[in-house]
Amino acid sequence: MAKPRARDPEETPPFERVQALVKRIPRGRVATYGQLSRMIDGRLTPVGVGWAIRAASDAIPWQRVVGAKGRISTEREHPGLQREMLESEGVRFDDEGRVDLERHGWEPSVR
Repeated sequence: MAKPRARDPEETPPFERVQALVKRIPRGRVATYGQLSRMIDGRLTPVGVGWAIRAASDAIPWQRVVGAKGRISTEREHPGLQREMLESEGVRFDDEGRVDLERHGWEPSVR
């Protein structure tokens, strides 16, 4: 029986690509919606990236994705939850409620 052909990452649907990337973000690190959009060659806007994360199961670390300036993005739906989860991983916030992206930003070595 022939081996199934590996799917080219470019052929993978964008929601799946985003979800796979979010799974790779390590504890104590964050990525932004725009960063994830760029990592999939703009196949989804940052808003579309948010929809891809929202459509995922709870098995992905959704809390590790923040806004462009390091701000929490889920405050209306889950007040305090995202910040609490990130702080439990060692992520620190400044006085204005932003994550220091220089310190806690995720830079994958390979897509």
